[in-house]
Amino acid sequence: MHSRTDSMQAVAHSHTALPWYRHRWPWVLMLEPFAAVLFGVFMFVTALYFPDDVVVDTYYRDGQAINQLRALDDTAHALGIAASLTLDEQGARLTLTGTQEPVLQLFLFHVTDSQADQAFLFQPQGGTLFQNPDPALAQRLGSEGVWYLELRGADNDWRLRQRVVTPVATVRF
Repeated sequence: MHSRTDSMQAVAHSHTALPWYRHRWPWVLMLEPFAAVLFGVFMFVTALYFPDDVVVDTYYRDGQAINQLRALDDTAHALGIAASLTLDEQGARLTLTGTQEPVLQLFLFHVTDSQADQAFLFQPQGGTLFQNPDPALAQRLGSEGVWYLELRGADNDWRLRQRVVTPVATVRF
């Protein structure tokens, strides 16, 4: 019986002789909280460097603006305005029917990246034809992506909108 007590004391003495950081279980138990803190810091840094453009703080004001923009859509529909955008080597050509305009504005809105949004002016070429020689428009609509196109007249009294999945060579409004 005495030898058994001695062997138990020897085992207990060998376990207490090691410092805590030499044991496996304290590290295993600390791993989960450490991983949670590390992931939290990663998410915080990601949120700082890549803010979400889709979320806005001014919901009410934006809702009122949407109602005003719908009135522009209704005006275009009432006037029977239609357009067709064609992209080729010479740039972009727009054919407009239903109204006479001195200049046309085309806005490109990327679905998720507001930094990629652009505006283009189309100059009249006679009759219902308008042209923009800027190659950036053909590049944007020639690469893969999803865009909202918004066409407006010179006085911003009507608008036509179209969602397109690119690449595309012709867009009908």
